[in-house]
Amino acid sequence: MKSRNIILVVLFTLFASTLSAQKLSLGYLYPAGGEVGTTVEIEGGGLNINKAVKVLFSHPDIKGEIVPVKESATKKRRRRRLNDQSSPQLADKVKIKVTIGANVPCGLYDLRLQGSKGVSNMLPFEVASYPNVLERGTSWLGRPNNVGSLPAVLCGYVSPGGVDYFKFHGSKGETIVASVKGRQLVPYIADAVPGWFQPVIKIVDSAGKEIAYSDDYYHYVDPVIITTLPKDGNYTLMIHDAIYRGRQDFNYRIHLGVIPFVTGRYPAYGTVGRGVKQHIEGVNLGTTKTTAKVKKAGYHQLTYTNGTGTSNAVPFYALPKGVRLVQFPKDGAQLAMETAISDSLTSESKVKRYKIYTEPGEQVIVELIGRRNGSRIDAVMRLKNRYGKIVAQVDDTEDPIQGLMTFHADPVLKYAPKRYEELVLEVEDLHRGYGKDYHYLLWRHRQMPSFNAFVSPANITVPSGGTSMFRVDVTGKLKRPANLIVKGLPKGFTTSSLKLRGGRRWDVSVTSPKGAAVERFPIEVKMEYPGPDGREVADVLPVDKMMQAFYYTHHIQAAELSLDVTEPSPYRMSVDFDIDKDILFSLEDTEIPLKIKVDKDPNFTDPIELLLGNKNRIFSLEPISIMPEEREKVIHIKLNETALERFKGKKNRPNWQMHIVGTVKGEIVQRGRRKFQNAKYSEMTPIFSIRLKRD
Repeated sequence: MKSRNIILVVLFTLFASTLSAQKLSLGYLYPAGGEVGTTVEIEGGGLNINKAVKVLFSHPDIKGEIVPVKESATKKRRRRRLNDQSSPQLADKVKIKVTIGANVPCGLYDLRLQGSKGVSNMLPFEVASYPNVLERGTSWLGRPNNVGSLPAVLCGYVSPGGVDYFKFHGSKGETIVASVKGRQLVPYIADAVPGWFQPVIKIVDSAGKEIAYSDDYYHYVDPVIITTLPKDGNYTLMIHDAIYRGRQDFNYRIHLGVIPFVTGRYPAYGTVGRGVKQHIEGVNLGTTKTTAKVKKAGYHQLTYTNGTGTSNAVPFYALPKGVRLVQFPKDGAQLAMETAISDSLTSESKVKRYKIYTEPGEQVIVELIGRRNGSRIDAVMRLKNRYGKIVAQVDDTEDPIQGLMTFHADPVLKYAPKRYEELVLEVEDLHRGYGKDYHYLLWRHRQMPSFNAFVSPANITVPSGGTSMFRVDVTGKLKRPANLIVKGLPKGFTTSSLKLRGGRRWDVSVTSPKGAAVERFPIEVKMEYPGPDGREVADVLPVDKMMQAFYYTHHIQAAELSLDVTEPSPYRMSVDFDIDKDILFSLEDTEIPLKIKVDKDPNFTDPIELLLGNKNRIFSLEPISIMPEEREKVIHIKLNETALERFKGKKNRPNWQMHIVGTVKGEIVQRGRRKFQNAKYSEMTPIFSIRLKRD
């Protein structure tokens, strides 16, 4: 019972803070896509999204506009049923008309909603080769949704305990593909266990006999059926959640028909700028050969197009220029420094071996990329000396960049030899599987970054003349202080708190000049840090954070990082001291006085309540407001003497980030049985640093 109460408190806190900040939270899109070259009307569900004024896409040829909807003057309050799985986070709705350009490549794109005070999180919107077919109310085996002609994309969402049915006609000998996108549309659901929609699909004939069934596709959550129809006639496809949960964010898109589906493209690895001749396997393809060529290093999703349409996306990894790649070498090939080998476990021995030669003081670092690139391999690497003794072994290594993965199967092996050695590297699947779909890339590094850095949200919003903030999360080990660099800010914009002094989270503020135009522009955040070869610069990846199953938080990479300047607030907050210098205090102090300044519009007369933006056990601020006639205020931050005792006698003295929030209370919002105090306006000062002085 205690753990349940903790979960409820966490949800309540998250929900209340979302309401008070008036953030736009997008929970689902339905249908979550449309046919290329057409216009489709979709619905978005979430929190505060009815305040959206603009639709943003990550492709310039996909346009969206908000469709005004007349709301009923009287809303009946319905009683909650025992199986009611609805969420107040999905209570608000918005209609969107989306126009997809004729030349937009099929695939998933980011969709966001923009309000007058901010931008929502992203959700995927799919551009497909086939028209949408929407479910029409409740269906069952005797009254299914009629699909009509194929191919098509079946769109719907499952209800609690429900099963959706779609009837289609097929001919004997046709190879039918039913490929589901469910988890791909909403990668994580905060209040669901497991933390996503787990679709299950089945096809039966007109007599109800099962023809095919799938509850996943290899290690992917979303299932795929590939089956040859035994006779002419009508067939029914059924879909439901594995444990029969449901609501609007348990939505799906099923590509159904005699459509191209790729089960493998080999080799699955290449180098930037160089074409790789690939062999394709799958169904309804028409060819077995293609060429992969990409312009950017890293992970890619490649599709194949024939006269019927565009296939599913298949992963492809590209090495940066300068790394020598060897494709499918003979057993026992040498893996040299800054060299990569593309291979697969095709040997019946189910083990592949490679030679590694080392020098004294030269660390052996070998990264294996397999599962991250769509391979079935759950790899184990072993390093043996000339006598056959295992000197290093590794199974799984977490890759924080892969925010959509919850099982990290690819290993990174590290070994520090004391002398010149001839070593043998063995690669094996943990479950002794083998075949060409157990492919992998071995990459021997001279060194690898000891950390990854992420910036969120991927769409930063700041009011004209005001201040906002973003967060940098660091995973791994950042051994020394580093500096953040923000590129792309227009003239007059300023930042504060750009020096990372330790820890895994750091906040940065951005201040817009008064009168700045309301516009959107891309920016970049980079990190400069001390490395073995001097100062090095790394990209800070733009992400949105998503919560899974009440607790786990994942970094989901976004297409770009942008800053949106929104309409100005009637007041702007600043501080009357140098924010680039630390505010010092000693253990003998009981409070820290600070002067806060407010620039108000002439007709603005509301009182502004001041709060600490970064609360903790050490600092507190008693309730205080800036009254209508005031333009500045000296506040006194109280120090907790008991909490500071642990720093007595210690040489390392910490520093804390701080900012002051000025809030004007607004309307009361009713959500079920709870009431929440909304904020009419909420502005903040730039971030500054408070540090404990040395004795």
